Amino acid sequence: MSAAVLFFWIRLTVLWPYTAGAVVLVVGLAAVSRKQVREEPGLERFVPLGPVLFAIPMAIFSGDHFVAARAVGGIVPSWMPWHLFWAYFVGTALMAAALSIAARKESQLAAALLGIMLFLFVLMIHIPACFATPFDASRLTIALRDSALSAGAFSFAAVQAEEWQRGAYRGWGFALGSAAWKRIPGIARVVIGVALTYFGIQHLRFPSFAPGFPQEGPGVVVAMPSWIPAHVFWGYLTGAIMIGCGIALLMNWRPRAAANVLAAMVLVLVVFVYVPLTIKNASNIALGLNYLAIHFALAGDALLLASALPKGIAEEVAVPAARKASLEQIPPA
Repeated sequence: MSAAVLFFWIRLTVLWPYTAGAVVLVVGLAAVSRKQVREEPGLERFVPLGPVLFAIPMAIFSGDHFVAARAVGGIVPSWMPWHLFWAYFVGTALMAAALSIAARKESQLAAALLGIMLFLFVLMIHIPACFATPFDASRLTIALRDSALSAGAFSFAAVQAEEWQRGAYRGWGFALGSAAWKRIPGIARVVIGVALTYFGIQHLRFPSFAPGFPQEGPGVVVAMPSWIPAHVFWGYLTGAIMIGCGIALLMNWRPRAAANVLAAMVLVLVVFVYVPLTIKNASNIALGLNYLAIHFALAGDALLLASALPKGIAEEVAVPAARKASLEQIPPA
């Protein structure tokens, strides 16, 4: 009897993160504007998918907080009481934010609060860890990762700032003025640009690791699927693209295009590397689903930033021209 209960619990701990991610995927796809996807040219078609791609991993990580609450509670700073409470609280907050952002219901508030929470993780957990172990590159990787995700969440909130300030949340203490919200995409561009440049350099240093987000530590090595040839080549190529996109964001040279290129590259990695990896490690969340989730987060992060940045001249001309051409093809009544 006890063995059957233990088996059921193990299966439940694996099933819950998958279920949370699947629910948010369905909710998010239902809220995507298919008309906007069809009308946008080239890589711009992916931009409306940014919120759902960003929300899915938050739901998966929410599931992690519930099924591994004691392990998550161990990350909470020692000076804070009630470690287990904070593990469950953050899990609940992640799921609430994921559903809100995916469904586009009160998503401005949810994105802003999520950005604040992720930034607090950087200040309270990751930066002290970097000082405690200054020669551990994985600590800096995680700090830059959560900084970039926080910047993406704030970018999504900034896109809708005018609507937000006209609504029920006008006058709240953290509701910035319109001028301040307009500066946030520029700050996010720099934060994400710095992170990407560092990640790209790490790929050039360790090209044999699976491409995408750098490994979190030397003890966790995620290799590319064996059927993909020339592993080192793909590591170098990923690093070069990340550095190029990072520098473009830092220099403010066609930053929206750079963000879209980054998102497209990560989605290719998701299809060919991280979906097969997740299938192979279906019962091992840490070495399977979580790596798929964090790359969904990176793609969504790039698309949320892109949505907050101005389009280039070519794109601004191309969209009205395409719409005009489509209207000219409609026969008169």
